[in-house]
Amino acid sequence: MSESLCKCNDEERNVKVKVTTYCSECSSVMEKFTIQKPLKALGLSLLVAYGGSNFIDYAISDNRYPLKVEAEIFDSCLNSSERPLKHKNYRNKKSICLCALQDTMNEISFTRYSVDEDGFLNAFSGNVNGCK
Repeated sequence: MSESLCKCNDEERNVKVKVTTYCSECSSVMEKFTIQKPLKALGLSLLVAYGGSNFIDYAISDNRYPLKVEAEIFDSCLNSSERPLKHKNYRNKKSICLCALQDTMNEISFTRYSVDEDGFLNAFSGNVNGCK
């Protein structure tokens, strides 16, 4: 039995609620019942779904190289020209280098980059052409 407070005519009064559970077959009163298994299954399902979604998010979107490596690749792409560029051309080249770096990181993992730099450079060059 649970009790709460209510206000009647500006006075607080006790409110009592009694919930009785009956058996549908014989109408006998059930003293105790539990809802543990469905809640356990629901909790476990939510935990697995949450963990699975975090793993998928990590596996798909966490394709970053170490920041120092990303900066060096971007810098070498952006500053590969030995002649000065107009500001408009520089901004355009910057966006092409960012696009190519992002596409290449989506294709080639950092581990593969560390082992096969020539493969990375070929993919990067192809992505530069695709980003133009």
